Amino acid sequence: MNLRALSIAGAAAIALPHAAAACAQLTENVWMCDRDTAWEGAAWDTAGDGSTLILGNLALSFTEEWPGFKIGDDLATLEERYATYAEWIAADGDAPLEVFQNDRLTYGSGSAVRSIQRDALEGDTFLSAVMLAEVGASRIMLYLDAPETTDIANMDTLSRSVLALLHDNCADPISCADDYQRPDPAANERG
Repeated sequence: MNLRALSIAGAAAIALPHAAAACAQLTENVWMCDRDTAWEGAAWDTAGDGSTLILGNLALSFTEEWPGFKIGDDLATLEERYATYAEWIAADGDAPLEVFQNDRLTYGSGSAVRSIQRDALEGDTFLSAVMLAEVGASRIMLYLDAPETTDIANMDTLSRSVLALLHDNCADPISCADDYQRPDPAANERG
């Protein structure tokens, strides 16, 4: 079970038929087109609410309903919405142990506000990239968690690569075809 999934269990996630295509539907309005990347073979965490992908020692959790997502109007910037989220998390006593980097990134389908930070949950410490991404007209919160020993430069690269896969539709017609077969994550673990 992913640690981050436990911390956002109160947020309702929409369970969608993720495994049908290489452009996996993360939420009602956001797709992750991961064909020919390592994420294509990631396993869905079936012990949680269907909103976490596991790839080796990485976990990617996501939701369109993060703490404070309803606060603010449609004109609120990503930075303002992220600041509201961070205030709610701190008020709950779950502020990051240390923040290494805060920035705004632009990628093919939108932009994101990102914090690379050290977090703790239930006695476990890990490195996280917490990202509020705008994908088309939608916003999604992503939590990329890795072992605490992960290099910050590596987390920078990993989180940028995840953002590059986000789309507001099933963008790869080959992978979105009815007859596309996703790789079996169990085969990756054996192989």
